[in-house]
Amino acid sequence: MFSESYQNGKYHIIKINEVLHLTSNITDLEPMIEKLLDDNVLHIAIQFKNGSYLCSQTGAVIVRCWESIKDRGGTLALINVNKDIHDFLTVIDFDSLIRIYNTEEELVSTEK
Repeated sequence: MFSESYQNGKYHIIKINEVLHLTSNITDLEPMIEKLLDDNVLHIAIQFKNGSYLCSQTGAVIVRCWESIKDRGGTLALINVNKDIHDFLTVIDFDSLIRIYNTEEELVSTEK
């Protein structure tokens, strides 16, 4: 499910290599983020594939990841968020807490 994981600027980027839909399971993201946090990586970005959708299960994973990152003093950013994901984050009032970027280039240039 996760195709790449690498550092770009101050953010560690995790790319999801498949389109997320109602039955997607991204729970593997949580231990991956916990390991990064244990390695003192505090700025993490998740990049979505075009057409991805967050249901309540995948959204809950993102929220738990954000809580873990926040508790360690870090930041979570999301890249390539479509309208559905943005709307989901707005409904649960997380759009003001999680940084959202259209592209990885935008993330890197904004966060210098």
